[in-house]
Amino acid sequence: MIVIWMRIGENTAMTMRILIMTMVSLWWLPAMASALELDAAVEAKRQEAGLARLCGLWDWTVHSHSRNHREAKLKIVLPSSQAAGLEGPSPSEIRIYGDAVYFRWDVPGGYQEDSLLFIEDRRLEGTFRMSNGAVGAINGKRVSVCPATRPGAPGGAGVPERTP
Repeated sequence: MIVIWMRIGENTAMTMRILIMTMVSLWWLPAMASALELDAAVEAKRQEAGLARLCGLWDWTVHSHSRNHREAKLKIVLPSSQAAGLEGPSPSEIRIYGDAVYFRWDVPGGYQEDSLLFIEDRRLEGTFRMSNGAVGAINGKRVSVCPATRPGAPGGAGVPERTP
């Protein structure tokens, strides 16, 4: 009988732990939700400001750790050729969270995901992962910025100003 009673006590203690963890989780969830931007208008403004910071032509050095440490150098246009007013390859998806930047490139037969850090509005550094398993490092240096843009203009980095 004592053994059964002790186990019931353990069950009560476990029930109390579960109840306390549930209450803490319910208290913590709204705090986490406020850390993530749930307002679509605010999120759009944050993304637009980030795209304006990235806008321009970049020298890109890609170092593959899985392909005998080969390096490739190319020029890319951010956020897109249309927004930058320049020709060149651009990612299919861009997400910006402060100085952290995510790019997704759709390539024949798969995709590439880049996780980068924006440094002093002039450099991007980070890593990439491809759908085929290749991984490596990326360094980017800004070559030129986008043409002058009107503040608050719709679209990724604004609309080039027109002087009469």
